[in-house]
Parts: sequence; C-alpha cells; structure tokens
Amino acid sequence: MKRHILDEQVCATHTKEIQQRISSVVKLGIDWGASGWDDIEQVIPHLHGSKATFHTLDEDFFKRRFLHPDYCLVYYDVPYNEFVDWVVKWLHHPRFNTHAKRMGTIVKVLPIHITYWDVADWQIHEVQW
Repeated sequence: MKRHILDEQVCATHTKEIQQRISSVVKLGIDWGASGWDDIEQVIPHLHGSKATFHTLDEDFFKRRFLHPDYCLVYYDVPYNEFVDWVVKWLHHPRFNTHAKRMGTIVKVLPIHITYWDVADWQIHEVQW
C-alpha cells in the first residue's frame, strides 16, 4: 500500500491536518513502528520494502547513504508552523507529484528550493519551486 509516514516529532495537530489533506498517512510510534525507535538502527531498516514516503523534521535523515529504491525520505527545513503546508506543496511539485517519482529519493525541502539525491544516478540535484 502506498503510504506516508510522519516522524514521531510531528505534533498531533499537524498529524491530524495532514491526514485530512492526504490519504494513507500514518505516524511513527502510533500507526507504524514503535515510539522511541532509533533513526538509523530501527527506522531505516523498517522502511526497506515499505514503498513509503517518510516525512521528517530531523536533518539526520538527509544523508545520501540512506538512498534506497524502496522508499523516499523527506526532510523539511522549514518553519515548524508551516510544516503542513510545505508537505502538501511538496507533494504537488511536478518532480515529486506521484508515488513512482518519489521512490528512491532523499529530499530536503527548503522555502527557496528542493535539494535531493536519486538512486538513478546518486547525484545531488536541485529544483526550484
């Protein structure tokens, strides 16, 4: 199933807003995985085979070594109070607006542009809004 996983640090209010705007959204520690999971030791291995997009405010996930064709990692470097709007905006960007386009990428969303790695070439790319 195609799904979006929100990292544990996303507050309940933002989680609810995103779930109202996007289908198939779950949250780490509630609907998927366990609360307190270690990012590298537990979250990353459980994403393998998931075909999920993992949305986080944690910069530790924006590392090229985590590239894998089975998932997408998205780190939002945006003001926290704007997080929900940036999630929705990113999902509508022409480069990432389908599940297939997102798989195999690690993405950093910034208000000025989007930076990402892709398993197709392991190079860093930048696209504008």
